[in-house]
Amino acid sequence: MASLPIYLADFSCFHAPDELRVPFAESEAAAWKWKNVTKAQHDFVSKIFWKSGISGTRTAVPAAIQPTVAPDGPKQDLHAAQAECKQVYGQVITNVLAKTGLKPQDVDILITNTSVYCPTPSVASLMVNMFKMREDIQCYHLGGMGCAMGVVGLNLVRDMLIAHPGKICLFVGSEVITSAFYPGLRQEALVTNALFRMGGYAAILTNNPAWRSKSKYQLNHVLRVHTGQSDRAFNALNYEPDEQGINGCVITKTLPSEAANVLEKGVRKITPKIMTWGQYAEAAVNYIQAAAAQVSSERLCKIPAPYQPDYTRCADHFLLHAGGYAILRGIQKGLHLPSEKMLPSFCSLRDFGNTSCASTWYTFSYIESTLGMKKGERVLQVGVGGGMKSGVAYWTALRSHKDIHECWAHLEGRPQTEADLPRPISNDYKGIFDLPSTLTPEERAAIVENTSAAPRVTPAGQGGWRKDDVFRGSGDGSHGAAEVAEVIRLHEQSARAEVVAQ
Repeated sequence: MASLPIYLADFSCFHAPDELRVPFAESEAAAWKWKNVTKAQHDFVSKIFWKSGISGTRTAVPAAIQPTVAPDGPKQDLHAAQAECKQVYGQVITNVLAKTGLKPQDVDILITNTSVYCPTPSVASLMVNMFKMREDIQCYHLGGMGCAMGVVGLNLVRDMLIAHPGKICLFVGSEVITSAFYPGLRQEALVTNALFRMGGYAAILTNNPAWRSKSKYQLNHVLRVHTGQSDRAFNALNYEPDEQGINGCVITKTLPSEAANVLEKGVRKITPKIMTWGQYAEAAVNYIQAAAAQVSSERLCKIPAPYQPDYTRCADHFLLHAGGYAILRGIQKGLHLPSEKMLPSFCSLRDFGNTSCASTWYTFSYIESTLGMKKGERVLQVGVGGGMKSGVAYWTALRSHKDIHECWAHLEGRPQTEADLPRPISNDYKGIFDLPSTLTPEERAAIVENTSAAPRVTPAGQGGWRKDDVFRGSGDGSHGAAEVAEVIRLHEQSARAEVVAQ
């Protein structure tokens, strides 16, 4: 039996109050008041930020970790994190319920997501309490899912609605950066301080046929890919302690290549589902030419390049994870997208920074707020995050509309141009992985193998976890400390290995 179509009724994105949008230059100057700040740490974060493509005046940081508001140092306790969570979740849920005319008691399924901040009771339970939802609500909180969850989570939404047809699902996500902030010295973890900013989204989805006429989009396809079987992919991004025991999100040098790999697999997997009939014909001709060239040892024709469709013929709008300037340029290069199709994602990065799982939803709201959506237009939503994971969703607009979201009200409905961005996006771009290597293929292969084999920060032995490992320890607390320090050293060494190869 065919499942019912799934509709996106509406969605909302977090709009930070003015007092949290402190110019980066002011925060940069105020940070010197924090007693643990060093010049190396300060200069590194500033260098990353000013190259990131993020606006120096538009993005928001929670008061607890904002140097201009917290002169004595960042406050990362659970109370501060919960305050940020309530502020973001409370606003986006209130707004999307108002936009759809629903009451909290109308929600049948609640799915929430934050990566680092995972309290007990859960964020889902916190929202049930805040909004006084029903006792029989199906609620789930997902932790540690990273930047991809804003798209990957749609797979769970789909499955829940198939299992509970006709119900209303509230899908909410945010990265509580109060908990993710890193006050230490390790550069791989300091990158997140420069890129991540406040943000969040809430969406109402349903497969109730009665909602089709008042919904904005229909979900045609959604899928996910997970490359966590590879140690190299799994180790590319982790939340772990440094040598001083300070936790932080470590972004290793292998992340861009692993993100590109999992994203390419996700897009390649959905491509046959979204190609036009003309592109199917082009792919068939390419296959026949390749077969003829192989059979004739290239006497009849040369072996053609593998077929890659023009994705601008498959989709009218692209919602790409705005993780950073380099990540977006890498996606642009891999999908061969023109700058005008990339502009909405770069605008999201400029005005909101890396909002983790919410980034593609900010791009969605930019398009609705400035370009507008026409009935029948197709939207390709692509998320990527640690693990590594990628999620791809494909939507069709059910009606024409232009909805100016509060978070984009400052643009007054005006589409942006490349000239409005901090960095160009139409020039020939070469990232670090495009540079020629000075090593032989064998040496590069050895580096990849060593990177994959690097252990993680864990007291487990070479044979994996044993039951006694959980309980064993020495009286002076030194057990495992040397192992952990060595594991950190090996991990940092392997994380830098790929850059050394460039």
